[in-house]
Amino acid sequence: MQHLNLSFIIENVSDDHEFIVMLLGVFKTNLEPDLNALRVSLANANHDQIKKDAHKVKSSFRSLGMNEMTQTLQAIEDMGKDEKDIESIRLQFRAFEQLIPAVLKEVDDYINQHSD
Repeated sequence: MQHLNLSFIIENVSDDHEFIVMLLGVFKTNLEPDLNALRVSLANANHDQIKKDAHKVKSSFRSLGMNEMTQTLQAIEDMGKDEKDIESIRLQFRAFEQLIPAVLKEVDDYINQHSD
């Protein structure tokens, strides 16, 4: 898997496949509302809210060991904090957002393989 770090999850969270399925389900449930909040912050050019929303989304990815995604969200969070050019932040987010379908496919594949 390119994004989902199962070794990280097994070593740092749990090796119980049922628990991992539940964890991934929570990740999926929260992802779209959290991303939408970040999209609104970006649309409104609200740097403080961008920082907060990127931090929230970052936490979800970090808990699953998705380092590349976490680093990109950290950059977006930092850009919000430093009140960088909004178009630069949006560009960074668009690059991040393009990876979401692949992430969700990996999550779904794991869930489908380990669900009863």
